[in-house]
Amino acid sequence: MNRTRLGSALTMCAMLLAGPMTATSSQGPAPAAFDLPSPTGPYAIGTTSWHVTDRSRHETFASSGEFRQVEVFAWYPATRRGGAVAPYLREGVAEVRPFAKLLGAELAFDQLESVRTHAELDAPPASSPRRFPLLVFSHGYTGLPSSYTALLEHLASHGYAVLSVVHPYESTAATLSDGRVVAMNGSDGKFNQGIQDVLAEWAVEDETMTKVTRATDPAEQERLLRGYLGTLHRTDVMLKRWVDDLKLVLDRFRDLPARSAGGQLAARVDASRAGVFGHSMGGVTAAQFCVEDTRCRAGLNLDGIPQYGPMIDTPMAKPFLMVYSARPGRDGASDPIYQRSAHPYYRVDVRDTGHLEFTDMVFWGGPLRERNVLKALPPARAAEITAAIVQQYFDQELAGKRSPLLAGTQSYPEVTARIVAPAAH
Repeated sequence: MNRTRLGSALTMCAMLLAGPMTATSSQGPAPAAFDLPSPTGPYAIGTTSWHVTDRSRHETFASSGEFRQVEVFAWYPATRRGGAVAPYLREGVAEVRPFAKLLGAELAFDQLESVRTHAELDAPPASSPRRFPLLVFSHGYTGLPSSYTALLEHLASHGYAVLSVVHPYESTAATLSDGRVVAMNGSDGKFNQGIQDVLAEWAVEDETMTKVTRATDPAEQERLLRGYLGTLHRTDVMLKRWVDDLKLVLDRFRDLPARSAGGQLAARVDASRAGVFGHSMGGVTAAQFCVEDTRCRAGLNLDGIPQYGPMIDTPMAKPFLMVYSARPGRDGASDPIYQRSAHPYYRVDVRDTGHLEFTDMVFWGGPLRERNVLKALPPARAAEITAAIVQQYFDQELAGKRSPLLAGTQSYPEVTARIVAPAAH
């Protein structure tokens, strides 16, 4: 795979490989430690984790016949007991080194190991409210699960239970139940073959999405999208794998040991108020999950473009919000799909942003700034806007609180929000 192809992919890590390395980033670690934004909600935050094994699926990335395992990190309103505060990197430096190695600077983000969250490990759930609305989150393809901590902490501080699902072998690192850490790349630093096969299908994605966004005829936009989606056979398999991971986590949530922090949380969650969201490929996964699974009340996609899978032909009688960054050639590319499927379809555009402004990586700096991957919106502002969009949308759809942002009564100059009319069939 060449650098241009990787640079065009819908993947957090691969997109950074386009462009030359600078001397600074290749010589040694760059400053990367930072302070997570303080959550603004009234609740203290707890966090816990567990593993779920699916004995109906074999792990296609392993050759030993083992079953698919999924790791879950939960964030939730908690009662503080003075316990240990969770580290930012839940997998330790093993989570960031595969990513940094792709940049040619393996130790560049090791300082993140010193960052601490605002969440207490295994804290008991807060005594009130009696039931927590539930959010299920999916990270980006080849993404770093811990790089969404600020957003997930924010949501938990405002009363949500959030389950962050780690897709093994297609994230930077994941820990299995026996303690093994599995990564997205091998000792040579290259992506594993399964990832390379998926990325190869995305070689013409930038070119195709640019054609879609430039076309003024809806029929031509649809023709271009259908032509491209029809070539993504390995991507379709990957999307099904990720959707099945989310289903597995929800299916087994109530089976956790009653006295564990996860089991106590499961007993307090209102599963009738469940939203599903994600960033990048995780946002695409959220949309497909909401098409297939009635447990989803509302879905949200943070800059995952285009929408893969059969959603273009599948009505979804649920609300959906698409958040677009200002990436050239991507703005509005999935509208023809969501207009046909979602009811209603909300669209939000955030200017001065790239793909990573919806993650904590906006605070990391170092090689990311050197490569001009991070855009003009200041880090604290990017985090504030992302938190407001996600919280207000789910407050509206799961709790009946009208979103000032979507209603046009709260103004962020960087944000444009609207309801998009359904497409004519």
